[in-house]
Amino acid sequence: MWDRFPIIMKNLRLAAGLAMLVSASLLASCAHPKTAASATSVSNVQLPGALTGNVTWQTCPDSYWAKSPDATFKKSQVDCGAIEVPAVYSGTQGADLPAFSLALMRIRATGTRIGTLFVNPGGPGESGIKEVQTQAYPAKIHQAYDIVGFDPRGVGHSQPVSGDPIHCTDALDFATYWNGEDTPANAAEAATNKALSDEYATDCIAKNPAWWTLSTDNVARDLDQLRIRVAGDAKLSFLGSSYGTTIGSYYLRMFPNTSGHIVLDSVTDNSPDTDASSITRAKALEAQVGRLVDGYAKAKGMTRAAVQALMLQIRGWGDDNQLLGFAGLKPAPGSQTARLSTEYMFTHGIHTLTYYDSATALKYFTQGMDAVRKSKWNGLFEYLALNMDGYQLDTMYSNYQNKVGYNANGYTRDNSYEIMVMVNGMDRDGRELKTHAQQDAFDAKYAAAAPFWHKLTSDPSGYRYYDSEPGNMWSWVAYKDPKIPNPPADAMPRTNLSGKPVMVVGSLKESTTPYQFAVSTAKQLKSPLITWTGSEHAPLAGFSHSCLNSVFIDYMLKNTLPAAGARCSK
Repeated sequence: MWDRFPIIMKNLRLAAGLAMLVSASLLASCAHPKTAASATSVSNVQLPGALTGNVTWQTCPDSYWAKSPDATFKKSQVDCGAIEVPAVYSGTQGADLPAFSLALMRIRATGTRIGTLFVNPGGPGESGIKEVQTQAYPAKIHQAYDIVGFDPRGVGHSQPVSGDPIHCTDALDFATYWNGEDTPANAAEAATNKALSDEYATDCIAKNPAWWTLSTDNVARDLDQLRIRVAGDAKLSFLGSSYGTTIGSYYLRMFPNTSGHIVLDSVTDNSPDTDASSITRAKALEAQVGRLVDGYAKAKGMTRAAVQALMLQIRGWGDDNQLLGFAGLKPAPGSQTARLSTEYMFTHGIHTLTYYDSATALKYFTQGMDAVRKSKWNGLFEYLALNMDGYQLDTMYSNYQNKVGYNANGYTRDNSYEIMVMVNGMDRDGRELKTHAQQDAFDAKYAAAAPFWHKLTSDPSGYRYYDSEPGNMWSWVAYKDPKIPNPPADAMPRTNLSGKPVMVVGSLKESTTPYQFAVSTAKQLKSPLITWTGSEHAPLAGFSHSCLNSVFIDYMLKNTLPAAGARCSK
């Protein structure tokens, strides 16, 4: 019923803690009938008077500041604010739920302001407030635009005004990493997994009655409220990366008359959820993991087959309780500080590296592989995996380094993981409705498309478990609850009736949002595609590539885009 493995999420938390962990981990390894709301065009909604006020800018709360902002970020140029929006914009379903307070951070324009640029880094579940602090926006953009990061409803600082944040119980979430088997080898292990999943789900559903209002449809309506009540602009300017491109695409479809400069960086998929679209993602992932394997093989004087065999051996170590880490709930025999790690931490940690540019991904892959190869130390991949899912592990890792007693609560966790699954479960029907035979047939297709990754993430026993409610648990919850609208069968169509082109950026070799998604979206939106020739996810939003920066600046300041077929490699 509940699937932890991430779908689409941009990882922006990692840089600060990872450098410390990488160097330390290498040293440590030496020691050891309802309908969903949809629309093609949306008019201004009449809101209650209490939900119509404009933003009041003020000093930012201490809790808003990022630990490691970009060197160009200046607090003196920044202020913060919030507006309230309704839980639902129309209908009676959810009308009794409390409003959301949307948290904002603004970097004021350094020159003559021509507009406001809203930014969203992806997820679902990532914070725009963190995003504006950690990216080096081009100086010409800073001069002309206020840059506003916002936490979408339910994310980070944007929570219900009731004071009850969208959040599942940390201890139950953490337990799911350690007390079950990612790929069960028998019915008993499958039953343990289901018990953990059901306990987590029952608790999380009860704690979050407003979960279903986090849909992208509502987020797009919130974005129009931000345009009106925060920017006061006639047209919206928006930069979205990864899932942020879903938000931008929804806005463009729903509010074409107020769509201005819309930038979509590493575009998500809105095609029907078919086997073909899943196989496209599988092939892209297999290719990107293959590049990591080849890079490591070259550096170590090994063959690809030898590295793959090593990785399968490491997976087996995890299955046999031989991998070591620092975060797990179970102590490692014979060690005062190390904990047992798992094969899931190994494979999920590798998967997180597909969000990075090739050089950075290979660096961390090499360091992680060296450590686990030398002494079965899985700490780096463990850190990558947990950090991707919203965990901050500095205290827990510091305790390990300093040989302080293990603290099962030595972490903090944001709500990005549950937000991601909730939003995805409401944006389209994520129930897996295939028969067992159809599931087996698809598994065979997946194995053919991604043979190594399939083998690495499957139990060698070949045991097959069929969940009674497979797929996204939140879609199942919605369909079973008459008070919640049903998610649509497929993602919303992408249209552009604004009369203006959109800036669409696709990364040629990435696997998180494969290039074909950008090709398809550019065609649907009747806009030129700008191709980044590397493998980096969201290559524009880091603003480290001069070619992409130039295209972005020209679009935002001169309303020009290159002809179709433009490519950037630097």
